[in-house]
Amino acid sequence: MTWIRTTPVEGEYTDVVKAISINTRAMDAVYEMTQAISFGSSALTRIQEESIATAVSAVNHCRY
Repeated sequence: MTWIRTTPVEGEYTDVVKAISINTRAMDAVYEMTQAISFGSSALTRIQEESIATAVSAVNHCRY
């Protein structure tokens, strides 16, 4: 589907970020949680973590 842009334009936020951006405390909490649980906080390599995240998103029909 070539009409769907899969990467945001520089300075543009994803829909997920837009949805919580009105509450800065929530946005900070989500950021801290993401840092704590993903990409680098386990014994897996970054490639392994990205592969798992991609597979889970595909199964859930999620584009994020």
